[in-house]
Amino acid sequence: MCDEISVRRFVHLFEAEYLAVIAKPKRIRRTAEEARRVILDAAEKRLAENGPEGIRLQDIANDIGISHPTILHHFENRDGLVLALARRGAEQLSASLMTAFSSNDGAGRDMHAIMDRVYEVLAERGHSRLVGWMVLGGIWRDDPNRVGFLQELTDVIQTLREKDAKQAGDPPPSRDETEFLTMLGAIAALGDGLFGSVVRRAAGHPDDAEHARKFRDQFADMLQNLLRAPNGAGTGTTAI
Repeated sequence: MCDEISVRRFVHLFEAEYLAVIAKPKRIRRTAEEARRVILDAAEKRLAENGPEGIRLQDIANDIGISHPTILHHFENRDGLVLALARRGAEQLSASLMTAFSSNDGAGRDMHAIMDRVYEVLAERGHSRLVGWMVLGGIWRDDPNRVGFLQELTDVIQTLREKDAKQAGDPPPSRDETEFLTMLGAIAALGDGLFGSVVRRAAGHPDDAEHARKFRDQFADMLQNLLRAPNGAGTGTTAI
């Protein structure tokens, strides 16, 4: 009788151990680059849903099934993760805009498509709020490799404007004006992502997708007209 009970207990323990082993999720082996990407993707999802305050290391670790120390291994601390996330967003936006303005299929001349790319990163994915939060909190640090991004973009846009002016028989456009318009677009897009809803309500408009889209389209039309204007007509800009 005792032997039978012992056997039953052994079988029961064996079954419990076996079920625990097969139920345990398999550990996914990733390269360092893949691990960083997965962590940043999860952090950006939290950013879009909850804002910068929603970027918590333990929550992100739980979301993707890794340990908290794993995130620390790749980013050192929360500030390191936040900074890496902001830089990745800036790099993706930079690459997207440079491709659009450098293309030969006319995409670089459709300011509506350009502004859609900008707003997708800054507003919809939450990067305007992230940058503002980092600057105010003293976390933001310029990346020495990307400080001149707007300068590079200005050069590309200036080349397009000079080509258009030459074809139309107009004088070459001012680079100072091109730089001003590039900075204007960046500041307006960042500002709209930060407090566009507040401004729209203050102007007596509902804070909804329709009015946000209307502002974006009107701003895109204004920028496109100014960029096409011969030799800075209507802006009166000087060197910054």
